[in-house]
Amino acid sequence: MSDTKTKTSPLDDPRVTKNDDGSYTVQLLYPVQIIQGDAPMTSVTLSRVRGRGMVAMLDTDGTGSRLERLMLASAQLVGPVAEAFMDNVEGPDFLFLTEVAATFLGNGQTTGQ
Repeated sequence: MSDTKTKTSPLDDPRVTKNDDGSYTVQLLYPVQIIQGDAPMTSVTLSRVRGRGMVAMLDTDGTGSRLERLMLASAQLVGPVAEAFMDNVEGPDFLFLTEVAATFLGNGQTTGQ
């Protein structure tokens, strides 16, 4: 017997809500404190990545940096807010956000082809 798992789309996760404009709101497992004294972020809205975000993602070295650029571009987080978010977002939330953001890219080139 094979113990293969069927890969499901991250969009099927109950933490993901599709918005009317095509973006997705993702509930975080761990709230992110960006500015001391302000309420922590409990969700992030991801939208389609546009040209400048794609260029920034493709210009970076390393997979981690590419995933960071993809997610930040999709969430439209820049500057000190983006830095604070990346410093504080928990690993499982970061990986899940990048999976959801990657769904906007469709069926692009696969590794090794």
